[in-house]
Amino acid sequence: MRSADEERSERLRSVDLTSGLDRVALARLAAYMDPVAVRAGDVIITEGETGDALYIVVRGTFAVLVGGDGGERVNTVGPGHYVGELALLVDEPRSATIRADTDGELLRLDRQQFTELLGRDAAAARAVATTLARRLRRRDRSALPDEAAPSVSSYLRAPRTERHPVTKAVGVVLAAVFVLVAFSPLVDLAQWRFSLLLFAAVALWVTEPVPNVVVSLGLVASWIVSGLAPPYATLSGFATMSWVFVLAVLGIAAAVARSGLLLRLGLLLIERVPARLSWQSAAFLVTGIGLTPLLPLAMARAAISAPLAEGVADAMKLPERGGASATLGLSAWIGSGPFIFLFLNGSPVCLLAWSLMPLPAQREFTWLQWFVAAAPLGAILAAGSFLAMRVLLRPGAVARPARAPMRLQRAVLGSMSRREIAILAIVALTLVGWIIGPRYLIHPGLIALLSFIAVMIVTGISDLASLDWEYLVFFGVALSVANLAEGLRLDRIVGDNAATFLAQLGIGGAAFVILAGLLTIVVKSLLAADQAILLLSLALIPVAIAVGVHPWLAVIPVLALGLSWHVPAQSPEYLVAYGASHGRLYSHRQGRRMAFAYDAIGLAGLALCLPYWHLLGYI
Repeated sequence: MRSADEERSERLRSVDLTSGLDRVALARLAAYMDPVAVRAGDVIITEGETGDALYIVVRGTFAVLVGGDGGERVNTVGPGHYVGELALLVDEPRSATIRADTDGELLRLDRQQFTELLGRDAAAARAVATTLARRLRRRDRSALPDEAAPSVSSYLRAPRTERHPVTKAVGVVLAAVFVLVAFSPLVDLAQWRFSLLLFAAVALWVTEPVPNVVVSLGLVASWIVSGLAPPYATLSGFATMSWVFVLAVLGIAAAVARSGLLLRLGLLLIERVPARLSWQSAAFLVTGIGLTPLLPLAMARAAISAPLAEGVADAMKLPERGGASATLGLSAWIGSGPFIFLFLNGSPVCLLAWSLMPLPAQREFTWLQWFVAAAPLGAILAAGSFLAMRVLLRPGAVARPARAPMRLQRAVLGSMSRREIAILAIVALTLVGWIIGPRYLIHPGLIALLSFIAVMIVTGISDLASLDWEYLVFFGVALSVANLAEGLRLDRIVGDNAATFLAQLGIGGAAFVILAGLLTIVVKSLLAADQAILLLSLALIPVAIAVGVHPWLAVIPVLALGLSWHVPAQSPEYLVAYGASHGRLYSHRQGRRMAFAYDAIGLAGLALCLPYWHLLGYI
């Protein structure tokens, strides 16, 4: 006998409204569906009222009446039909009354939740909007006024904080000054010219008057025009195995995200956790951390975990932005975001920092060695963040959550498909390859590339256009920056001078690690993570070598604090998490309080881990 969730799942699959969705998109939609039990004679929709929801019939029959509850019956709808779809697009009065002929059940989709869904799932947006358009045309109601019918594309913009025009103008002026000085007769040393052009790029990265990809490519053009290096050398970063490594990791991550594996795993973990807030909070922290090596994109993890946290908060009937809901939301964000430093493949920026280390250090820090070295800091940050949320947010006691939405999502997903099993096997073999590959002198980038090829063969997907090419361009240019800096011996110059200065201040190896953490917090207030980690790694790695500290200890403080969100505008990953929960779980003020607490815990964690790293021989 079918369960109620299986019956609801079958109805969702059968209606033409959702027939264009794959099961992963349909499962995401199911999270927004509220089951509504009705009795015979209940009025579901009243003619003349402003519509605010669509209803899908799961069981029972319903009369469509014109002229009020006692008006003329013009139609009868049953299981597999839906009513009230026009309310999802426009604020117009209901054109008919819907009354239950028998006892039954409906699935209700609220208009606000529908528009939020469109903003987060392009596939759902196209499929649902196309079906609605066809149905409206059949009703001769396709001529909706432009101001009433929002375009689908308006829901698909990524969260972005625009800079003030004055800020942009200042950035352009500063960059122009740096470029003019670099090309002036006053500057005759290649090292100075290279540094000034890099400062110009930093000014534009901070103020964002143009897209970052334009700045990256403009930096390459300036190197060629200035004669700092031949054209092939300015693009050397794109010809490295490290760049191929990141390309393959992003491709694997995209396939994993499309497969539904992470949604299935997240639902399973959250549903099996005891219904106490402390357990749910810990579950979101652990789930986000556990998904990091499987989906090495903090934004993608945040986009998946934040709606799950919102669903649990709704199931617990928690007040919006209260202590309990903020605890759930920030647990989901912290688990899915800042813990990138735990894994070599935790994020493309981790691979960037690893690629900037000297080759002997890269060979030493395999995937497993990286995790072993970073694990104590991760444990301190996880435990500290968990306790800080209990103290700062004061969540209090909460009721047991309803599991119905998550059970419906699992029913829609069904059993694991062959594609999911194949992708899971490829990801598992990839992690094994990263662990044992160094023993056989196999570069991790080659393992990632072979895995990406296998994923494309298994899935039949070779849509490279879906990858984040803006980041890939930045990554290639960043590697070129490192190569040119090494060729100009800037690493030696910076390292030796900085080491002399630090020695005069009495700052040794251990203090250098804490100083790197403090610098990261300051620089992260001005730059996004990608640019901050690039510049800090370039500056700190040669200094670490000069003061007798392992290069890894120059990048781990930068990565551990590089996704700090105390300035939300500089943390796109945090803004994705905030937007994916629709701002209902926590306010930016609550988020900032936890960000400063995370920074403090991170600095304390660095200090506490120094003896451990000393035992490993890194200091």
